[in-house]
Amino acid sequence: MIGEKNEKISTVNGVANLSEPSSPLEEFAKKVFDKLLEENVPPIPYYYKLYFFNMLDEEPVNFRKQVYELISLEETNEFEKDIEIEKKLKQSFKYSKELLQRTALLYKNSQSIKEIFEKYKQETAHIANPKIFVRLLESFEEKLKRINDKLDNELKQIKQLYSKNIEILKDIESNSIFDSRYGIYNKKFFIQELTKEIRLIEKFKHRSSVVVLKIKDSVFKSLKSEKSKILLNRSVAKIMLKTSRRTDIVAHLGDGVFAMLLKHTDRIGAGRTVERLSDIISNSAIFLEGEEININIASGIIEIISGMDVETCLANALDMMEKAEKDDMLYYLYEGD
Repeated sequence: MIGEKNEKISTVNGVANLSEPSSPLEEFAKKVFDKLLEENVPPIPYYYKLYFFNMLDEEPVNFRKQVYELISLEETNEFEKDIEIEKKLKQSFKYSKELLQRTALLYKNSQSIKEIFEKYKQETAHIANPKIFVRLLESFEEKLKRINDKLDNELKQIKQLYSKNIEILKDIESNSIFDSRYGIYNKKFFIQELTKEIRLIEKFKHRSSVVVLKIKDSVFKSLKSEKSKILLNRSVAKIMLKTSRRTDIVAHLGDGVFAMLLKHTDRIGAGRTVERLSDIISNSAIFLEGEEININIASGIIEIISGMDVETCLANALDMMEKAEKDDMLYYLYEGD
């Protein structure tokens, strides 16, 4: 168990002082605080959280497990709820679209009924002495017309409601931060976070890195269906998410290209991250189309420097990734111009 809470705050000349820590957690918390001061990083909650989780990865497994269990008791999981809401909204969009398709089909069928009737009426017109039958048909036509008018009105109302619903859902979709296909962040959110990190680096001069990666094209050549390619990419996305730190941002940039924002990590540390990730991915048993697939990735790494813009940062990282795939390498580090 992690040590219980104790009152250990005293004041000297009005300044609060902490006594020596008496539990592993308190000792670790003090170590994080000391690290912030040593590196001249402002000890505000945002930076303390970053350093806390980054340094926690270096602690023994049992200690990490106990800390994460304690944290899980305190978390409200509001962020997970937000993601769940997005999933439900996307499902609502799917159902709404299906509703319109079924409604359109109903309308088409009603039109078909009128066409069949007209055709039948024309055919009966050539029958000898069809007056009584025609009158019956005319009466039926009038009833059908009244029914069809009501149907047309209902369909117009449904279409209007559907259009309003689509507008709302599109607005929600435009503000989404979640990639529903791969279960990680989307490109828009990644760019927002990268933009913020670049500003923080300009101010506090720390180091962070961006990693972009993809499954090599040679792996996909053995797959026959597009669905298999998606499943393979989904497996990589899950591994990236599972092995990443809480402070890392894992996202899908599009077309099967994934990215990681590694905060407070230099390019050497980012290289180690890619190597570790590659080992896990290549050793994972993934079966598709009746065969075990060996996954190889290509990656590009760039260390963010002060004054760098988002577009240049991503473009250089992507160039390194393409070069690594071309040369059949695991990754290349961007060395600058």
